[in-house]
Amino acid sequence: MENRILSVGVSINSKSIYKVAVFVTLLLFSSGCFKGVYGFNNKVENMQVPRLMIESRGMNYSGASGVEFVLPVSGTRIQVEKKPIVNEFDIINAEMVKVDMGFALMLELTDTGRREMYRRSVTNKGNRAVLTTNGEAIGARVLDGAITDNKFYTFVEIDDRELGQFVLDLKESIAELQTRYKY
Repeated sequence: MENRILSVGVSINSKSIYKVAVFVTLLLFSSGCFKGVYGFNNKVENMQVPRLMIESRGMNYSGASGVEFVLPVSGTRIQVEKKPIVNEFDIINAEMVKVDMGFALMLELTDTGRREMYRRSVTNKGNRAVLTTNGEAIGARVLDGAITDNKFYTFVEIDDRELGQFVLDLKESIAELQTRYKY
């Protein structure tokens, strides 16, 4: 093997140059494969990652206890806890439903999500549950009592004409998350 001496006094052989070249080539070729949600290649065009957050009403010393979201239409500011109460893996379906006050979004939860939603709806009565997608708040609901079933209803600040397409995107995203990214 031939060794080369650099001007700074470091010895490099041709085998190590070959290894670096292979590594760089693999890195360049694989960079296009890791796109989408959480750095993976997904098949959903308009991926929506839903999470339910709970409003934090405790003392906020040094601002480290939560995150503030702003609803897009009303401009309502809501301080929420950092960790979601229901994450994207605990939501298994979404539907647009007609209720007395208009159209609402219904999220169907797994058993784990249902238990956590029940527990948090009891202990946080009067607080708001905030629905976020892709890190942006789109709706909030006051927890006026215990949520005992696996369905969470909320109004979202999305125009009714766009809500149908949003629900279709959300359903497709949920199916993708449940099949390809489940831990």
